Amino acid sequence: MTLLDSKLVRCRTSRPHLQSLYTLAAAAPRMRVALGLAPTGGGTVGFKVDGDALARTEAELIAATSARLPVHPLVTQDLHGRSTVRCWRRDRDLRVLTADLVDVADRLARAGYGGCLRSAAVEFAEPDGRRERKLALVYLFGRGTFHTAAAPGCGPLDRALELRARAALHGALPLEPHAHRRFVV
Repeated sequence: MTLLDSKLVRCRTSRPHLQSLYTLAAAAPRMRVALGLAPTGGGTVGFKVDGDALARTEAELIAATSARLPVHPLVTQDLHGRSTVRCWRRDRDLRVLTADLVDVADRLARAGYGGCLRSAAVEFAEPDGRRERKLALVYLFGRGTFHTAAAPGCGPLDRALELRARAALHGALPLEPHAHRRFVV
């Protein structure tokens, strides 16, 4: 069995629907008007490669070496084997950041890791940055839906903020039907 064969066994060969990430651009004006939140310029792609460390390392190298990104993304791994690719744009351009996230996910999918993709997230915060109101919009590759979550480095998501965000995004994005569920980003 070759490395590629073992990859395909561990990560189903499904190709995730990456174009749905581009709908995030429709969310930005709604987030600004309803909640006073704007994109921070930060986003992540999460994936998990089951099995040997060699396949996981290969996937992380593929994710970290996108030629179209001005700065190579930061790749981290947690204790449960989930890898996170962090991309950022200093100009906070959501359309360009979304294209970066799609590029990372597409590179992984083309290399046979499409079934390993778990989520992509874009962070929102108050534009002045003085208060701690932060929120992440998370796209679940396996479900094709979005949900709200606490932004990395923040405490738990305020339930009132979550409900206001869901109300603002209703009709703009396909939302996860159960707001009370907590997903791992």
